Amino acid sequence: MADEQTGIDFDVWGCRGSRNLVPIRSEIGNRTSCYSLLVPGASPTLFVLDAGRGLAALGYAMLVEARFAGVRTVHVLVTHAHIDHWEGLKDVDWFWQRGNRLDVTLHGTNEALDAIRAAFEPPSYVALEKLAEGTVHSLRFVERTAGSTWHEGGVSLSTFALNHYSGSGDAKRFLDTVGFRLEIAGGPVLAYLSDHEPTEKTAESERVVATGANLILYDCHYLETKDHAFGHGSQEYGAAIAGLYPEAAVFAGHLSPNLSDQAIRDANARYREVSPNFHLAIEGETFTWDPESRRFGKRA
Repeated sequence: MADEQTGIDFDVWGCRGSRNLVPIRSEIGNRTSCYSLLVPGASPTLFVLDAGRGLAALGYAMLVEARFAGVRTVHVLVTHAHIDHWEGLKDVDWFWQRGNRLDVTLHGTNEALDAIRAAFEPPSYVALEKLAEGTVHSLRFVERTAGSTWHEGGVSLSTFALNHYSGSGDAKRFLDTVGFRLEIAGGPVLAYLSDHEPTEKTAESERVVATGANLILYDCHYLETKDHAFGHGSQEYGAAIAGLYPEAAVFAGHLSPNLSDQAIRDANARYREVSPNFHLAIEGETFTWDPESRRFGKRA
C-alpha cells in the first residue's frame, strides 16, 4: 500500500435495515446494508462492510468506475447471520463475470458463514464455490470471533461483540454478531457497529472501538433511544456518540425502512444542532480521506 494514504474512499451502497423498499421510493436509500472502504496503492484493496442488497450496486460500480480498476483483493466483513447482511452475494457481478481475477475473502462468525453456506446449497440455489469457478480467482471463508485481530499489508482488523437479537420473550434469540475496527497504516481508522442495541453493559466496548476512530458508522435504526429493540439503536444514541467523539465523522446507518425520508431527515437535523459531525449514510455518496486534515470529506 502507498505510504501516503491519499484517495481512500468510503462509499455508501446500502443503508436500510432488515428489508428493501419496494417499490423504490426513498432518496436516502432503498437497499440493505453495504458500505466499502477503497484503499489505493500498488495493489488496491477493497474492504466491504456487510453484503446486503447494496453489494450489487458496488459490484456494478467496480465494472464502470476507473477508481476500482486496479482492485484484485476484496475482503467482505459480515457482521452476523441475518440474511439482509449477506443477500447481495447472490447478485454481485463478481460471481457472474468470467475471469475477473478477484481474490474474495468472506470474514464472519462461524454462525454467519454457516448461514451463508446453507442458503446457497442446492436446491435453494448454487453453492458460492460453484459460482466462483471461472469467475473470481479465489474465494475463501475465514471465521472471525469477537476479540480477534488480523494484520496484513499495513491493515489491522479487530472484532468486538455486539448486542443483537431477534424475537422477544421465550422466542428471543441472540445472534453471534461482531463489529469491526479497521485501521489503515498512516491513514484512517473506521469503526463499524451494525447491528447493535446499546446498553450500560456495552458502553465500555463501544468506547474502546470508537476511541481514535476517524469514521464511525452506527446502528441508527430508530429515531429515539426509548424505541431501542430487537438489537438496534437510534439516531438519538448515535448523536450522543458523535458528541463524545467530535473529531470523528459519525454516520447513521441501518435506517428503518418503516420510516419516511422526512422523519429521518427531521431527526437528523435536530440532533445535528448539538452534534454537527453526525450525518446520515445516504446511498450513492462517497467520502474521501484527506491525510492533511485527517478527515473524510464528501466528494462532489
